[in-house]
Amino acid sequence: MSKTTSKTIIIALLFCSSLWLSSQAADEGVTSFSYQNVIDQRSVQPEAATPPSQSMAQPLEGGQTMLISDSGKNLSDMEFTLYSAIADFGGAGLGVGEAVKFTAPTPDWMLKSLLIVGWSGFNHTSGRLPPDRNFLIEVRDDEANLLYKFADTQNFYFGSADGPVAYGMDVPSVPVTKDFYVVFYDRGSMYLGAEQSNGTGNSYLAIDGQLIPAEVKIRETNETVKVNWLIRAIGG
Repeated sequence: MSKTTSKTIIIALLFCSSLWLSSQAADEGVTSFSYQNVIDQRSVQPEAATPPSQSMAQPLEGGQTMLISDSGKNLSDMEFTLYSAIADFGGAGLGVGEAVKFTAPTPDWMLKSLLIVGWSGFNHTSGRLPPDRNFLIEVRDDEANLLYKFADTQNFYFGSADGPVAYGMDVPSVPVTKDFYVVFYDRGSMYLGAEQSNGTGNSYLAIDGQLIPAEVKIRETNETVKVNWLIRAIGG
């Protein structure tokens, strides 16, 4: 998939400046890498404590369907935050993916594009975007078999001086049946949008072949809550 032919839907999302994260964190050096270091920091459980809800299927024009595994609220109504595995785990986060589980509405359903909310950061002092770095996307079936893989630099898709954007990214038609997963590796290149409440149980951290329920700790209350990664799947 080339940058020139990929279909784009770039929507500037206006959030208060307190939600904007400095690009400095994304530019920190990635040095040591240890899966065990990551696993030691999170309690690994095979499944979430409560069963995840099935992804919603929203009809679109042209006979396509958008699969939604977050709360389904408008972004302006969400408790929005930005997440980076590198910022969370340090160098060990290089191999940590933000995974979202979807359920195909029909056995012959084809994944055709992804809608991802993210931001590469912006240095308002220098007026520059951060250096180009690669993110990675994988699509896997319910047995973890790789169906599609794509990597590219973050600024083309998520570079903005105005804060987070939602980007519609075409993928070659990928046949999926039953449950499948979209795994986004930010690799310290950018921040992925997340919904910090109304956790549906469909978002995970992918670590060394294991899926760990995605949770964050609220600093003010020291409460741990489930989050929804803001990735949606479109196809038909």
